[in-house]
Amino acid sequence: MNFRLIPRLCLLFVPVVLLFLPPADAQVDFPIGYVSRGGTYGFIPIIEQRGLLEQEGIRPTFVYIGGPQISQALIAGDIRMAIVGAASPIRAAAQGVEIRFVGGITDNEVASLIAAPEIKTPAALRGTRMAIDRLGDYSDFRARKVLEIFGLQPQKDVTLLQIGAQTARFAALKTGQVQSTFVVPPLTLVARKAGFQELADLGELGFPSSSGSLVILQSTADRYPKEVYGALRAIGKSIRLYKTDKDLALAAVSRFMRLNDRDALEETWRMNVKALKDVPTPPVAGIRLVKDFVSQTEPEVRKLNVETLILTQFSDRLQRELK
Repeated sequence: MNFRLIPRLCLLFVPVVLLFLPPADAQVDFPIGYVSRGGTYGFIPIIEQRGLLEQEGIRPTFVYIGGPQISQALIAGDIRMAIVGAASPIRAAAQGVEIRFVGGITDNEVASLIAAPEIKTPAALRGTRMAIDRLGDYSDFRARKVLEIFGLQPQKDVTLLQIGAQTARFAALKTGQVQSTFVVPPLTLVARKAGFQELADLGELGFPSSSGSLVILQSTADRYPKEVYGALRAIGKSIRLYKTDKDLALAAVSRFMRLNDRDALEETWRMNVKALKDVPTPPVAGIRLVKDFVSQTEPEVRKLNVETLILTQFSDRLQRELK
């Protein structure tokens, strides 16, 4: 054999091999914004770790944007999809923006109503005080709705006190300033260990949520249908992994929340795994609930038809594919 020919033959084959390698710029930019670093969003690092967006031809770019600014970023084109609660997109829709809800990661709230040790049933809340974040905000609206479910009248049977964020509310519960409040994991575990009663798991109660809605513009659906579907499919795959591979999920949540306590991680996973959907379809009931809340103070929102904001073509296709 003429070994001098080997280098020349290799050079001949290099262009052929390169033809079968995907070009570095083949992936499409489709940045995705998100508003929370809570455990419900723990599927995001799984997408990154498993390369699920790359498999869909999408360059993986996740951007943390807190508060209503995420809707502004969506409108400006800084992101193509937002993972967000429904309030700010609904407000944008009321201003004429062609907002579309194409999916969602959960239908129910991931939170618990906790109470002082002596309060063992929701009925025992009568004559007590409940801590909320701020009067007139969503925490106030949620508290009123939950109390109504239990047959209690807000501000008559149970007094709602404006206390502030979760840590402040929990501190008020510990000092006896209030007798109940809502918390999310892993503070649910801390509360139980401290002897407080868990009166209701809102997920098990079936309380609707729009948290984790997948929101785009109609123009994005028109121009990037392949990428919208690809992002939805990647999210669906990551949620399935979150639910079925506990060790993977715990490691992902640990990185995402910067949380190392094993018990706290277990609690966060336990409560979220019950709420996460098998297929990320739009959380219609949660969107309607938030629309009703925002309508109380913003009359222009009342005119919105929720059905026109929901685009199911992508999630319907994904449901058929996953059957």
